[in-house]
Amino acid sequence: MSDISLSRSDLGTVRDTIMPHLHRTAVRHSRTLSALAGCRVHLKEELFQKTGSYKPRGMLWALRQLDEERLQRGVITFSAGNAAQGLAFAARLAGTKATVVMPATASPIKAQATREYGAEVILYGTPKECLEHCRSLAETRGLSFVSSYDDVDLMAGHATLGLEILEDLPTVRAIVVGIGGGGMAGGLVLAAQACSHTVRLVGVEPTGAPAMKRSLEAGKPVRLESVNTIADGLAAPGAGERCFELVRKRFEEVVLVEDPAIVEAMKLLMSRCKLFAEPAGSAALAGLLSMKGKFGPDEDVVCVVSGGNLDFERLQRLL
Repeated sequence: MSDISLSRSDLGTVRDTIMPHLHRTAVRHSRTLSALAGCRVHLKEELFQKTGSYKPRGMLWALRQLDEERLQRGVITFSAGNAAQGLAFAARLAGTKATVVMPATASPIKAQATREYGAEVILYGTPKECLEHCRSLAETRGLSFVSSYDDVDLMAGHATLGLEILEDLPTVRAIVVGIGGGGMAGGLVLAAQACSHTVRLVGVEPTGAPAMKRSLEAGKPVRLESVNTIADGLAAPGAGERCFELVRKRFEEVVLVEDPAIVEAMKLLMSRCKLFAEPAGSAALAGLLSMKGKFGPDEDVVCVVSGGNLDFERLQRLL
């Protein structure tokens, strides 16, 4: 796709292509969370997606856009873990080999799951160093680089998540979503545009990884010198250029939350909703709870629970 847009017909084609391999996840109302947030809260349960996060949506569609020669060379990405599993899953379906570069501190459970999907996993440095090493390997090995967030085809795949929300809850007033590099956020913009829906979009970032917030303030995508947050899925080294343009165009705001607030949101999701969400998957709820009063009691708001890949040892430390 040459421009950052998606027609309703195109979005239907994307969905028809990828969804035979994926789950259509539920949008469920929570009475408890609604009372706490002051609006009607619904959860998009994408932690029950294949591989435990939304990432395969975009990866499946992105790989379908590669020609046979590029596909057969093999594909590579960098990721804290969920995009790694998403690419490995999609590559196995496409009949090609995936290589994933992950930060040295990546979750062992995410790294192991990625290997079990058939990918080669390379642990390397900080998130920023990880990205640089990934691009270097892509060149030296002749692999096809697939961005874990800043790719229009990837975001078109993620747009199917937004389409499901708009179809399942047409009255939705706002969607709140965690932002790392901005891939899912961009997908939601594409879905809203394609469906001509006036839904309000709100992003949430950890204070220790505010790439999109800083980018919006600067008026251009910025790179962070370092990141420090428990939400590894939101710890991208910077905002994607294409993602930034979509977020700037359509998002109402991006709010910041502290790590302790994310932990409290995790506890709520586990104790009251029985959802084993990872920190990145809990950030949207943390953000919504920090904005109590922004939405009225009769307004429907969806929080995207984007992933549930959390190992028990880390959970014990966090709680």
